Amino acid sequence: MKKVMTFTLLAVLSLPALAEKGGFEAGATPPPQKKQDAGYKGSEDTGQTHINQIRDFRQDGYVTLEGYILKKLQGDNYQFRDSTGTITIIAPEKTFDGKTYKADEQVRVSGRVHGKGEKTVLHVTQIDEP
Repeated sequence: MKKVMTFTLLAVLSLPALAEKGGFEAGATPPPQKKQDAGYKGSEDTGQTHINQIRDFRQDGYVTLEGYILKKLQGDNYQFRDSTGTITIIAPEKTFDGKTYKADEQVRVSGRVHGKGEKTVLHVTQIDEP
């Protein structure tokens, strides 16, 4: 009886260790930068927002970008790139929703714009696949 109880207790306590945390996985090389809007290569008018446009947006404006998370900078800060440039995004662990993305996987990030010009950052509220 003790063996069964010990085994059951050990199994229950080890389950959280097996759960994946999600986030960003460095190591993969992102694809080359090229014209790509809303997931369609070569399309010109899809209404997609780009990094070069949000640098002049109003404070706390809500935007959605599609591109690649290139690398983790520090803490919750990541470098994000689309076809028009790069920007720092702030993405807390909860925004990854347990999923792990690599640098060569395109993602859609949504959040609020903070700052102006080169100091613009995006506070991400949601990350998903396009």
